Order: sequence, then C-alpha cells, then structure tokens
Amino acid sequence: MKKFLLLVISLFFLTGISAQIVAFHPVKVSANQLESFLDIETNYMKKIAQKAVENGDLLGWRLLETFNPGSDDFNYMFVNIYKDFNAATSTNANWWNKSEEVVGVKPNILLDVYSGLEFDRRYFYEVKQQIPNNQQASYVILNFARPNDVSIHMNETEKYVIPHFKKNMKKFGMVGWGFATKITPQGKEYSSMMTWDSYDNLSNVMKHLAGYGVMDGLPYEKFSKIIDWENRYIMKVISATK
Repeated sequence: MKKFLLLVISLFFLTGISAQIVAFHPVKVSANQLESFLDIETNYMKKIAQKAVENGDLLGWRLLETFNPGSDDFNYMFVNIYKDFNAATSTNANWWNKSEEVVGVKPNILLDVYSGLEFDRRYFYEVKQQIPNNQQASYVILNFARPNDVSIHMNETEKYVIPHFKKNMKKFGMVGWGFATKITPQGKEYSSMMTWDSYDNLSNVMKHLAGYGVMDGLPYEKFSKIIDWENRYIMKVISATK
C-alpha cells in the first residue's frame, strides 16, 4: 500500500503541471473548396480566435494541413487549446459564434463555406506533460498510441525523454513537445494517448521520424517497453494565434 501511495503521489506531481484540454477536429477540403476555405480561416477565423485568446476563452488555435495525405484522408485539422475542462465545455468554447462582433460577419454567413466540407468528430485530450514552444512551429508531428499502461510510459517520459529533449532540442530544430491522454472518444479502436513534436522545418521533421536528430541518443534500453505507435502524422502549420 505504501508503494502504491508513493506512486500515486509521484504521478500527481508529475502530471499536475497542466490541465490544458486540446480538441482536434479533422476536416476534408476538396480542391474546388480550398481557396474559399483558406480565405475564411486565415483572414477571418484567425482574428476571431485571437480575440478569444485575448478574452481568456482560448489558450490557442491552429489550422494544420496534412503532409502527404491519401485521396480519402482528412487533409486539414483545427486545433483548439483550452486552459481547463471548464473552458473547453463552456458556451464560450464555441468562440467562432462571436464572428459578428469581431469581424462584422454573422456566423451563418461566415460558416456557409463549411456546408460542403466533410468533418470528422472532435477528439479531446488532456495535456499531462509539456515542453512549451520557444518559437512558433512550422511543422508538427502528431504521434498516436495505445500502450498497455499509460502511467508507466509517462514516468519513463518524465525520467528519460524530457531531459534528453530539453538538452538537445535547440540544435536539432525542435521548438516544443507535449504528451496528452485521450478524454473522448474512448474504445479499442481509438488511441489512448498522443505526443506531439513541434519543429522549425520539414527537414528536421524527417530526421526525427528516421530516428536521427533529437531522437539520437535516447536510452531506449532503459524503457520497460518501446512503445508501438499506431499512427504518426506530419502536419504543416497554416495559421495560428499568437
């Protein structure tokens, strides 16, 4: 019992650094819709999202583009970052509904371009560990997995991965990193955790995925089990709040 309590206490202090909630919302945009979609996102939605950040309703917003998507894949993704559970579930979480007061366009008119888009469901994660970005990322690697024991992987990440990344990331173009666990949806067909690796350029992203750069020198032999990543995506940052 004593060992169990010590483990619980260590996990509390390990993971308690953040209660941020991240919502991922994939969307498929066809070629004939792309120009109007990007116009709305970069010239209007970014401004509305930035106002939401200034009002405290959001911590951040991103529009990501999938690198090298298949013909049936979702090729863009919205990312909303909230400070906690309350912010993620409040009426202000739907910050785009304030478009008229921010950019002078009613939501139903502004969002009309979305009527022909194909949306996936939203995926909510809770941030557990993080190395905050030291500059705006140009690319992000999203890594999804379903380990048998997330807590073991978190302990090993805290002990080995984070110190290694902090020491070496700057010289290899990594500008930030994070670890999050799935809130919803849950089930055998869904990942239970994810990590993200933020980078300055595509070349450094490729080196990371090939096992070079910041990945070189990680003490894999000390891990209880090398994790099997189910999916790993390269995403280009198209637009983002400050």
